[in-house]
Amino acid sequence: MYYNDQMADMILYEGLALRKLGRIDASLARFHKLVDYGEKHYFDKITIDYFAVSLPELQLFDVDLTPRNRIHCEYLIALGNIGLGDCNLVEKTLAEILRKDCNHCGAAFHAGIYRDLM
Repeated sequence: MYYNDQMADMILYEGLALRKLGRIDASLARFHKLVDYGEKHYFDKITIDYFAVSLPELQLFDVDLTPRNRIHCEYLIALGNIGLGDCNLVEKTLAEILRKDCNHCGAAFHAGIYRDLM
């Protein structure tokens, strides 16, 4: 993720707003975009590009970024499925994310409110 990428949560909320406005096709496109991206990039092998314009955090430790990418992809899939209304998959995915990273703020927040968003 780069500093100028749109936040995944905002794509979900944009889709929910479009749905409220009756623009169903546009809202579904946002939700499917999240799911498709997460599924497409889940198995990517992530390495640091030292020539990138920004790094998400100071790299003091040699950390394998692939597990972090997989959690992020699972989160995108969960957000997309909130919009698509798949309660069982959302609940299972958010629980799995929190099992792997109990400090994932987005997953913890959405685990508490996802039914209200559907």
